[in-house]
Parts: sequence; structure tokens; C-alpha cells
Amino acid sequence: MNKFTNKDTSKNEQPNDVALLAQQARRRRARSRFSFSFVASLVFTGWLAGNLLLPDEPNPVLSAKPAPAHPAIANRWAYLTPMQRSHESDQLAAGDSLAALLARAGIGEVEADAALDALRSQFDPRTLKVGQKVRIFREWPTDDTSQAPARRFAGFDFIPEPRQRLIVRRTGHLSFDAVKQVRPLSERFFFADTLISSSVYDAARGGGMSPNLVVELIRLFSFSIDFQRDMRAGDQLEVLYTRRFDENNQLAEEGDIIFAALTNRGKRYAYWRLAQDDGSYAYYDADGRSVQRLLMKTPVDGARLSSRFGMRRHPILGYTRLHRGLDFAAPRGTPIYAAGSGRIVALGRNGDFGKYIRIRHRNGYETAYAHMNGYARRLKKGSQVKQGQIIGYVGATGLATGPHLHYEVLRNNKPVNPRDLDVPPESALDAAGLEKLREAQIAIGTRINALATNDNRLRSLPRRNLSAAQNR
Repeated sequence: MNKFTNKDTSKNEQPNDVALLAQQARRRRARSRFSFSFVASLVFTGWLAGNLLLPDEPNPVLSAKPAPAHPAIANRWAYLTPMQRSHESDQLAAGDSLAALLARAGIGEVEADAALDALRSQFDPRTLKVGQKVRIFREWPTDDTSQAPARRFAGFDFIPEPRQRLIVRRTGHLSFDAVKQVRPLSERFFFADTLISSSVYDAARGGGMSPNLVVELIRLFSFSIDFQRDMRAGDQLEVLYTRRFDENNQLAEEGDIIFAALTNRGKRYAYWRLAQDDGSYAYYDADGRSVQRLLMKTPVDGARLSSRFGMRRHPILGYTRLHRGLDFAAPRGTPIYAAGSGRIVALGRNGDFGKYIRIRHRNGYETAYAHMNGYARRLKKGSQVKQGQIIGYVGATGLATGPHLHYEVLRNNKPVNPRDLDVPPESALDAAGLEKLREAQIAIGTRINALATNDNRLRSLPRRNLSAAQNR
């Protein structure tokens, strides 16, 4: 019995040893799988942090030498061979595309498609405009000292707007990365002090102001001055304005008008820019009255008043009838501005008026513009327009003897003489606002006096005391 038992026990021990060894082997394999999974998890987590969860840091600008990169960016490209880089520039022509530009530079279709696919994650290349400048980069290993090293396509960059750069950079064989880079701009002040000989536009352009900034300047004075009736040769224009420059000291964008003064027939109109509580800006005179009115006095600059409001003999038809507006003779193509903010209720040909726009404003007012040569882009019936916005251009369409603007003002659907309008200011400052205005006047006056004696000024300027007290 014991022998049987012992024998039976002996038989059972052999399988138990095998099972134990198998179990230990399974445990070792499980531990190995866990270790591998843990390590893989750490690696994946690191990749995720390095490629997806990193903060959106600026990409290094491609240059002839390896650019210093932010650590977060450098980690992504750590495996890359150190490279030297060069670049050439091109720009989009009419009917051109970014793909065509790359092909023109000799970039293969496969590489170009990979780079454009990376770009599309950050930017739609179809929105690029004619004249857009693009830099194309080539690279080669730093240890290649041959006179003509083999240079591969490294990427490209461009500036779609003043404060942004788009960079597409090679990260592998056929892989590219696209990064948006914020361009820091520095703001500088300029002061123009000039006499008017022909028009405010010409004087402001001669003072170094851009066309867009001149439009803003004209809008600013159009509420209080009739440019066709009031301006005289010898009137004086003073403007403090800003410009913004990039890291290479190149002009990136125009800034804002900070102060403007126009001396007309011995009377000085002066306006200061003041920040509002909502972050916007508005302009006020020395007494704190808003510059803005419901309607501008004239919707075109540099024109000659060729026909007044009232009864007149029609120059073509020959009979006498009411002339419901004012005619401003000006060269074909001269910009026409919306006299006030509102909605376009008519746009298109209108009989003898030719190409015509009618805008509905607040308080029952409407304005009409006729004989236009053409309309500003993207305008249609129902479009909202802002005061001072370009809506079209002077022409001679319809029944007209020459290029001019026929301009009408209607109140409650009845024509009124635009020159007789006396629209009160939109708003006026309270006591707290007046105190802020006084502070702004002093700061602006100090800035102008400093520019007038600064060797880095735009041009020689007379020293002028423009303190708030003197301009009240």
C-alpha cells in the first residue's frame, strides 16, 4: 500500500515540476511584456508630448546657417543631420499658384505635394494674393565642403499678413512640418508738418503717409471741412502717426493717426486719438466733442464743385429742372467714399445716372452716388458699409458730359442740400473722459516736440509747442 502510494506520489511529482517550470516561464514572459509595454508607453508619451502636446512655440526662421530653435522644436528635429541652408525668392504672378511657383523653382511634384499638404494644416494656400513673396530654402550637410554640394529642397516660408510668418520645413525623407510664427513688430512715431498746395491727399502723401492712412485722415476732417469749398493753397497740415517695423527694420504695416490738425483760412481744427473702455479708439476736439458725425461733408477728395444744388438748365437735355445734389468733377478713377455707415439698398445701372449706389443710414437719411466708373470689390445690394469706406470710383457712365460724381442726400426720401446739413456730434466726453483727454494731449504734445528735435526724424521740422493748453 505504501509502495503504491509512494509510487503514485512519485508519478505525480514529475508533472508538478514541469508545471512549475512552465508557470515560471509564463511569469517571466509576462514581466517582459509588461516591461516592454511600460517602456513603449513612456516612449509614446514622450513622442506625444514632443509632437502634439508641446506649446505652440515659434519655429526657427530658416536662414543660411542653422537657426537656433526653441527646445520644444529642437526635440522634434533632433535626429536630423546638421545642415547649411540657402534661399531664393519668388512671388506669385497673376493666375499663379504656390504649386506652380514651387515647380518653377525645380521642386519635384512629390516633394512639393508633401510640403503643401503640411501647409494646409495651418493655412489655405488658395488664399494667397498676387505679388505674395515666397522664400524657397535648400540645404546640404555642414560637412560637405565641395564647391557645388548636392542641395535638397528644405522648405519655404512667406508672410501672409504683417504679424504672421508661415514656415514649412523638411523633417524627414518626404515629411514636412508647418508652423505659424508670430512676428514681433516695433512701433515708431512720425510727424508730418506741411503746407497744402493742391489737396490734402497730395500734402499727406508728401508727408510720408500711405494711401490707406490718407483715406483715414480725409475721413477725419470730412465732418468739419468742405474740401471743395473751404480749402486754400497755403493751408497747413500737421499729423502725428505711427508705423510698424519688423525685426529686420523693414516697414511691415502702417499704424494709426494719433493727432491731426488742419489750419484752414486761419482757423485750426485739431483732433486727438483717445482709447475707449472697450479697447477701440475715437477722435475728439479740444473740448471733448466727438469728431464723428452721421455724414461726411464731402465723399470725394481733390474734386472741383462743378454744379450746385437747386434749379438749373440741364447741360445735355437743355431744359430747366431741379438738380437734386452736388456734382464733383474729378479724374476718372478717383475714389468715392461712403458718406456714412449704413446698408446698400441699390447698386447697379439706374437710367441717366449710369452706375449708381444708394445707401440707407440712421435717422431717415440716405445718400446716393451716380455716374460711377465702377464699384469697389465685393459690394452688392444689402452690403453693410462703414463711413469713409471706398465704395466706387469717379466715372462718366449714364448721361454725363465728363467724369464726375453726382452726390445726393435725402432725408425721409426728400432731397436736401448736402451743404446745408448741420449734423450734431455723435457723442461728447464726460468729466472723467475729459481728464483722460487732457493727459493724452500733454503726452502727444511732448512726443511731437521730441520728434521735432530728434536726429532720426522723418524730415527737418520746426520746433512747435503743441501742449493741450495751447490748442484749446
